[in-house]
Amino acid sequence: MRTSQLLINENHLGSRLNQAVTEHRRGEFGLLLAMLSSDARDLAQFHLDGADLDSEAKLKRQFDLPEPQALTSELHKGIDCDNSGAFHQAGLSGFHLQQYLSPEPLVHRGRDPLAMQEVLANCDPITAARFHGELTVDAHLLELPHFTEQIVKQRALGDILA
Repeated sequence: MRTSQLLINENHLGSRLNQAVTEHRRGEFGLLLAMLSSDARDLAQFHLDGADLDSEAKLKRQFDLPEPQALTSELHKGIDCDNSGAFHQAGLSGFHLQQYLSPEPLVHRGRDPLAMQEVLANCDPITAARFHGELTVDAHLLELPHFTEQIVKQRALGDILA
């Protein structure tokens, strides 16, 4: 069974790490440990409960900040703003006024600057996900059956079918 979820800390392994130790499967134990993040900040005891995750939204409401200016990559969401007509009709001051009232989308050349893209290409997937803010703190735990248990079940099913 393949999954696209990254293994961050020992909580994501569930009981598989304990089973590997008690059943003397050194190879699996080493593989599971190698798949975990090597960053100490990813250890389970350092993760917050998620209470401060919406502090940015609270601060935006408190200071009555506007929504961020749209990007050209978000034009598919229905943002239609072209202030060139205001420039032709009312000149530069009319354009500036219209730009303040409804700003045109900013040109966005990609998710990251070119230099950062090169750096992230050389990083491990956990570091790149942390940089992009894609790591989930409270990701559901993976409870996958052990490989040998899957083989035993498949053999038993094969015996039943035969």
